[in-house]
Amino acid sequence: MAETKKLINHQRAEQILDREGLDGLIAVTPINFYYLSGYWGLYYTPVGFEGIYFAIVPKHQASQPAMVMPALELRRLETKGRSWISDVYAYSSDGEGDYFEDGLPRGVDYDSWPVSDFEELNDLESKWKKIIDDFKDNFTENSIQALIRGIKSSGLEKKKVATDDLRIEQWLKNESGIEIECEFRPDLFNEIRLVKTENEIEILKQAALINERSLLSAIDFMFEGARWDEIENHYMSEMAKQGGRGVYLLCGVGDLPNEVCRKNEPIMFDALGQYRRYHGDFGRCAVIDKPNSVQVERHQAIVEGWAIAQQYLTPGTAYSDISNEVGDYIRGLGFENFRNPVVHSLGLEHTDDPKLIGPQPGVKPDQILEANMVINVDMPFTEIGWGSVHMEDTVVITDDGFERLSEADFGLQISR
Repeated sequence: MAETKKLINHQRAEQILDREGLDGLIAVTPINFYYLSGYWGLYYTPVGFEGIYFAIVPKHQASQPAMVMPALELRRLETKGRSWISDVYAYSSDGEGDYFEDGLPRGVDYDSWPVSDFEELNDLESKWKKIIDDFKDNFTENSIQALIRGIKSSGLEKKKVATDDLRIEQWLKNESGIEIECEFRPDLFNEIRLVKTENEIEILKQAALINERSLLSAIDFMFEGARWDEIENHYMSEMAKQGGRGVYLLCGVGDLPNEVCRKNEPIMFDALGQYRRYHGDFGRCAVIDKPNSVQVERHQAIVEGWAIAQQYLTPGTAYSDISNEVGDYIRGLGFENFRNPVVHSLGLEHTDDPKLIGPQPGVKPDQILEANMVINVDMPFTEIGWGSVHMEDTVVITDDGFERLSEADFGLQISR
């Protein structure tokens, strides 16, 4: 039986939960459910349906985690790979008045699809049949009752847990049969996710390379008179060909100022794409035909700025130190309007850092680099009326420095 790789940094989670006086995690948002379980629910894809999934992970690794999912999706576990969480609670709909031993009502058995009685089943089809048979008489009526059963099996009843959705506490209060204290702490999920596991870094390396290749292909595709949506569609297609999904391809403030690409116009390319839900974030600057002298000078300045950044990419350095040092250096070269670069964690979100609730996207507390953090140094610049330059790369912080996840050189990209 295939099993998806464990993503969660459980040791870090235990340390942070212990510091906060919490006993476990309950996640319902797609990103955090995926992070805890390693499984991406079918109904997270916008298909006009709504399904609820929960992951319940106790603080101590020796304790039993649990997950909750819709009954009709059980077969997909065999197709996509079972989660490392083996304790699964599936919910269907109202039953016929029967109860489990713990007093919770039993849901109706999932009716599934019929199985042929004259064709031999292949290995996967046999697994589909078996998983439905295994769950017979074990469905709850709804997702909250399934969550209650998962909480009890995980030893978190009468304990205090961090949740990523304010509604969880009220949902549980509306159902009888459970005592648990919920603390809404979405910031803790991000804090745990800051330091990546080896499995995550492996995925992020692939995300970086797929995204990088797709952006460079989009630059090669660029031509005089091209609309930005044509270039972005090319990027999206290249991402899909390599097993990824494009999120966006940006060219600066408000898209192209002249609606189409023009010769000798400085253009920035900033690509955000996903591979297995983890992000690649990569940026370069480009031009059709020949760059003008100002673009050459400004591009060289940010290349030198990247060299300065490398000196600070080591454990113990603050994001703000990198940003200030690079910004001051580039402005010292005569690029007076350059703004400090943005340093951010990268992972299941573009900005994978703990965030404040309220400010616009990208506003976040400062962080100190630790080994196995994956971060981006993001150096865009747009001057309205002139154009844009950009440089952005992804690195993983090591015990004594960093390793690039990208491979492309830092040259000014020229499309003929």
